[in-house]
Amino acid sequence: MDIAKDMVEAEGSSLLLTDLETEDLIFNIVVGEKGNIIRGEKVPKGMGIAGAVAESGQCLIVDDAQNDPRHFKEIDQLSVFTTRNILAVPMKVMDKLIGVLEVVNSIGRPTFDEWDKKLITYIADQAAIAIHNRMLYDDLMARVEELTSLYEISQNLSFADTEETIFQNVVQTVAKSLGVEKASVMIYDEARDRLLVRAHLGLPGAVTDRAEVEVMESICGYVFRSGDPLIVSDIDKELSFPFLKRKDHYRTKSFISLPIRHKDRTIGVISLADKKSRACFDVYDLRVLTTIGTHVAEVYENIRYQRSVENQRRLAQEIDIASELQRKILPAMPATVGDHRLAAFNRPAKDVGGDFFDFKMLGESKYSVLVADVSGKGIPAALFMGSSRNLLRAEARINNQPGMLLHSSNRYIYEDSEHGMFVTLFYMVVDMHNSLITYGSAGHNDQLIIKRTTRDVVRLNARGMALGMQPDSEYEEKVTFFEPGDWAVLFTDGVLEYLGEIDIDAGEARLIDIAMQYLDRGPQEFIDCLRGIIEETKEQSDFIDDFTIVAIQL
Repeated sequence: MDIAKDMVEAEGSSLLLTDLETEDLIFNIVVGEKGNIIRGEKVPKGMGIAGAVAESGQCLIVDDAQNDPRHFKEIDQLSVFTTRNILAVPMKVMDKLIGVLEVVNSIGRPTFDEWDKKLITYIADQAAIAIHNRMLYDDLMARVEELTSLYEISQNLSFADTEETIFQNVVQTVAKSLGVEKASVMIYDEARDRLLVRAHLGLPGAVTDRAEVEVMESICGYVFRSGDPLIVSDIDKELSFPFLKRKDHYRTKSFISLPIRHKDRTIGVISLADKKSRACFDVYDLRVLTTIGTHVAEVYENIRYQRSVENQRRLAQEIDIASELQRKILPAMPATVGDHRLAAFNRPAKDVGGDFFDFKMLGESKYSVLVADVSGKGIPAALFMGSSRNLLRAEARINNQPGMLLHSSNRYIYEDSEHGMFVTLFYMVVDMHNSLITYGSAGHNDQLIIKRTTRDVVRLNARGMALGMQPDSEYEEKVTFFEPGDWAVLFTDGVLEYLGEIDIDAGEARLIDIAMQYLDRGPQEFIDCLRGIIEETKEQSDFIDDFTIVAIQL
């Protein structure tokens, strides 16, 4: 530009380069008295004499610039400079416009001539080739730096085994590769509707690794919600968010913020600020960061998936242990007590359940038996079952008569009950010496006595609300006599639902029919028959509730 100015004897010269995105012309080099003022200023596409040359691709000599309607006077006003005449030449390489070269205000003569145009055209051609080659070189070096950055990050992420390691590696490598002083990674916490800072570099002490950012009231939140990257050269000029407050600890006004996306879901935001060179962020930075963000999302989701699989494996292992512990909680039902023969079977609908039974000797000629059903299934029911069983056992040491036992146990179970959980229960005391059964029910379904001689069925029921429903419930206590060889069949509603395929009445009829077939064979054979029916079930979905049954040949 110095040579162009001197060779044609002009007051000034300018090199305007084309903005590849907007096709505006930007003053890149300005030689002359007012050069520092207009350097970096923009001439909109198609505006001014330079814009006319850019569109036509032809050289242009304007003798009277002030009276030419194409003249872009804003530049003169900004620099307080009067442009009398202009020689403008397009800068092209292989028909690609690089920019426009201008010389202004000829010295010692009224206008520029054809010889000046030839000289400037030659200089413009050489400048265009040099600039184009430099652009190719810069692009190549940028690509090399990009690949190097991606390789370093890929290597670091390959050895990352935790989320914290991933994010810390990212901010450190990005900061080094792109030459920035500040970087952060935020991940969205759905439960709290917040972006949590998981790693950062160069941020002030007030920002910690677990700092929270409002999704609705922050720039990062805007990027997260929109799913679009945000690259800003001057935050004061380009953004006008009502919640934006510029912090003093930022050195430059340029920053870049990019959503971290996995498939079609935004999971977080990467942000960079304060280039060490104090330059603005550009398309190269955006390209590198986009690739990094995609890679980070893949690695992050893979680690989360592996953690989920490991957690599921551990949970399955813990459930197996819980299931084994629950099986051990249930008492070993004695095969015989005096002349009585007993058998029991329990199978939860899931790995663990809420059904349970219990047996206890109360003397040489008395024993108690209960069956119970906790509302719900699975782990919550199993936990409530364990506490309810312990309370019943503790209260039975004080008073084992059905009415009083259920009344006192209910108060404590009510205190422990959460989320509306309750227990239905049937409890009976068998007096072998007097052939007497004393029983009570806490909202449980009718239980059965099958008379061996007559094959009649007696249903046992007593008034009483499920344990845990109300604090001061009263429970009716009843008695019934039995004869040697009669059967007592105690069960939960899951037995009837299973045998009747949801139909309770059909399930009871089938249960009685099966029991009748085994009156002369014994309770264990009867239980084995039911176990066989269950094991024939091919689909677990058919097993909809816990299954618990106790059979006693009295």
